[in-house]
Amino acid sequence: MGNGGRCYACAEAAPHWVRDFRSPRVAAVVAVVMLVLSGLLSLAVLVGDVLEVRAIGLVLADPEDPEGFDLLDSLAARALPVNALSVILLLVTAAAFVTWFHRIRANADLFLPNGHRHGSGWAIGAWFTPVVSFWYPWQLVVDCWQAGAPVDADGRRRIVPQWLVSAWWTAWIGSLVAPRIVSAVVRADSGFGAAGERLEAMRTALEVEVAGNALRVAAAVLAVLVVRRLTEMQIARAATVVPSADRTAPVAVGDPAASGATI
Repeated sequence: MGNGGRCYACAEAAPHWVRDFRSPRVAAVVAVVMLVLSGLLSLAVLVGDVLEVRAIGLVLADPEDPEGFDLLDSLAARALPVNALSVILLLVTAAAFVTWFHRIRANADLFLPNGHRHGSGWAIGAWFTPVVSFWYPWQLVVDCWQAGAPVDADGRRRIVPQWLVSAWWTAWIGSLVAPRIVSAVVRADSGFGAAGERLEAMRTALEVEVAGNALRVAAAVLAVLVVRRLTEMQIARAATVVPSADRTAPVAVGDPAASGATI
């Protein structure tokens, strides 16, 4: 039984369930493509940061050697177009991901009407609201994850491990925190110290940035896995209830006619 004594199986077999369910597959494909592109660009930025750390090391080891300075100049020339492309990709990826998740959240309400900690409006707002954006989206995804879990013939919902969601969110939050640490390091060492000291501070900030970009790449990979898995869960969940021959005739969970259903 669900919260308030509402039966999970009965709620899923309600007449409106079949009519309102919409496959998230197309939105998932778009989101995955954008996440892959963003991840690749983050990987390129990561490589650039590693090279910049190496260049600073060369300058500190031998200020008379032009190799370090030449490498820094080359990386600086590429930084502006890469940063501009990063901003564009970030905005497009965010739009694709939120569009996919909005569809996922709407479907999750059909699977489990009483099992969400936050209203459906937060499916969009949670990602852009200060402070709560650090944990509300994670809670929303976890609730959708559990709502999409398969149920047995008696309507009992299985527990699906959520380590993948937690790993993705941990990596994402880490990638957001790293730039703030970099800013703090830069501010702390922005005085009138010796050139060598300023370079050391710059290298320290870059090392933190390398860690942040590595987490961003990991978050992109894990986000792709989350999108694919949650999409598959919802489609598979719908297939156990909605028969392919007649999408207008709901079938209760456990009905033999649902065993061969597809969507």
